Amino acid sequence: MTQVTVVVRYFAAARDRAGVDSEQLDVPVATTIGELRALLVERHPPLARLLPICKMGCNDEFADNAQELQSGDDVLVLPPSAGGAPRAQLLDTPIAFGQAEALCAQDGVGGVVTFTGTVRRQNLGKNVVRLEFSAYAPLALKEMEAIAAEALSRWPLQDVQILHRIGVLAVGDIAVQIAVAGAHRAEPFAACRWVIDELKARVPIWKKEVTDDGEEWLGSTP
Repeated sequence: MTQVTVVVRYFAAARDRAGVDSEQLDVPVATTIGELRALLVERHPPLARLLPICKMGCNDEFADNAQELQSGDDVLVLPPSAGGAPRAQLLDTPIAFGQAEALCAQDGVGGVVTFTGTVRRQNLGKNVVRLEFSAYAPLALKEMEAIAAEALSRWPLQDVQILHRIGVLAVGDIAVQIAVAGAHRAEPFAACRWVIDELKARVPIWKKEVTDDGEEWLGSTP
């Protein structure tokens, strides 16, 4: 057997962008949920910005990107739900350009200001091989949520979204992404800069830089 057959079911905004409620797909044996995400974007390009923020289910259980599909699986594409949604996320999967912006509330928004921080090839004259981010998730998420809430109280904004990667990142990967939505431009610009500065100063996320010359936990030297 070289292929397995699965049913993919779409919900809410994902259904609208795919243009179908469900479809049956034949995929190669050992295809993972993460690989299926890429296949679905190829089939339905309007899903490109939404799918990275969707949760995936399989046979009525949440599924991570590493899970391999089996013949007969019922795969669920689940967009974020409204009401009480978090404004901060720590992610061990790649962040796509526009991912934080796609999470922002749209009602009353006149503009969205974003900051995207990527892994650069050189730092202080050294060639960067990779960065490794780690965090104490309970406190990191709590502080990220607090920063978003403080920004919303300091400026008249519609929404703030903060995404940060953990794990191993290659040169060019997105490490952090912030989106700030408001009715006008001045407040989101000011708030976005404030949020990234507070994030770097307050949140327990640690960065190890691996270069041609060795490795170092940045910011940990007295």
